[in-house]
Amino acid sequence: MKVTAAIFRDKDKVLLMRRASDQPLAGTWEYPGGKFEDGEDGPACLHRELYEELGIDAKIGELVIIAKHTTESGKVIELHAYEIAQYTGDIQLRVHDKMHWVPLSELLSHPQLPADKIVSQKLVTMEK
Repeated sequence: MKVTAAIFRDKDKVLLMRRASDQPLAGTWEYPGGKFEDGEDGPACLHRELYEELGIDAKIGELVIIAKHTTESGKVIELHAYEIAQYTGDIQLRVHDKMHWVPLSELLSHPQLPADKIVSQKLVTMEK
């Protein structure tokens, strides 16, 4: 399954979101984003997902990493993580119940979905 993820930065912090109780994998932390639809490329998918999930109009930046994770059931997750250059609008929590700006120094100890953790490892490595 191909999905996208948004990397929002504020100096030495990145934004993580917690899935709400009515969502699959409720209570887990992730970078916001979602599944590719037919005919979409990564930036188009992420732009659409950020509008649907957060109510913002985002300018999608550079691809940072494609993180691959195989679940216990054998499903392969291919997470395309992009920097968010800028956005307009106020973030609304439509599918998440909490957001947290996590310092890079604490990012790897913050509980996350496995593919999102790979993205976090890349971000921490880039800062060294």
